[in-house]
Amino acid sequence: MTPRRLVLGLVVAVLLGVSGTMTAARLLELRGGPWVRLVAFTPYALPLYGLAALLLLPVWWRGRGFRRGTARLLTAAALGGVVVHAAWASGPYLGAAPVAAPADGAREVRVMTSNLRLGRADPARVVGLAVTGGVDVLVLQEVTPQALAGLREAGIGRGFGHRAGRPAAGATGTMVFSRARLSAVRRLPTRFGSYALDVRLPQVPGARGGRVHLLAVHPRPPVGTAAGWRADQVTVRRAARGLAGPTVVAGDLNATMDHAPMRELVGRGFRDAATEARSRWQPTWPSAGVVSRFGVSVPPLLAIDHVLVDEVLRAVATRSYPVPGTDHRALVATLSP
Repeated sequence: MTPRRLVLGLVVAVLLGVSGTMTAARLLELRGGPWVRLVAFTPYALPLYGLAALLLLPVWWRGRGFRRGTARLLTAAALGGVVVHAAWASGPYLGAAPVAAPADGAREVRVMTSNLRLGRADPARVVGLAVTGGVDVLVLQEVTPQALAGLREAGIGRGFGHRAGRPAAGATGTMVFSRARLSAVRRLPTRFGSYALDVRLPQVPGARGGRVHLLAVHPRPPVGTAAGWRADQVTVRRAARGLAGPTVVAGDLNATMDHAPMRELVGRGFRDAATEARSRWQPTWPSAGVVSRFGVSVPPLLAIDHVLVDEVLRAVATRSYPVPGTDHRALVATLSP
């Protein structure tokens, strides 16, 4: 075997080995922490399969005997992987979302979520995005007492007259700021701050008494064995199942739409706003320029910040924005009744 063929074989083996492992992790829903973390990178198997197929096609075309037969089998496997992963990833890309006029008496609602990274995010930028973007409900994670003081100084009280939740040291503080009245606030038993509450939005048809249920959530990340992550995800799903009427789930869910808990929410009638609005690829973590490895800035890779809606509300647009000081991009979703 020539060195060229050896290198080609090794490259193809690595490409198919890595992408195949991603496919298996997604399909089998393995419980170990490394498997859960690997599922987050499922979309990246698509270009790996595609590159493997491109490298194998010349061997299939020009090769002979055993080499040609092996190349055919591996090319078929790679193309099969392309098809499967393209289907999994196609939701946010299939053209522009159909936009219908809101129902009579209704108007669009904007929900924004932003992780402040232990309170280090620029409060003026957060408040500015919310105010200029016409946000109705602002869900913030990792709000420290110092961050809350910065938000107040930046004028959050002037734009948002109602709030729920509380600040806390570290990553556990979650708060909701709203232009409309908040009620029925209760803490959910996740390790980080998560809350169930009602927002009075009378412009939403089907909202009894104008109440729209909101879950402002921040499950733990899938570190270690991911046991804490799984427990918090169960808490969020139980809370969502227990609500009747218009419901929005917003926050840093520390999960992509390839993770089983998120797909279970979809199976129960919830839809990811970025997917429904067909907003193309909108990864929110890590925000570009904030995280680096070996001196190289890591671009946004994973969509782990979400706004999810039930059948009553419909997402018509989403957009993400960088916020200095935090490793998460803020996500703003425009919802139409």
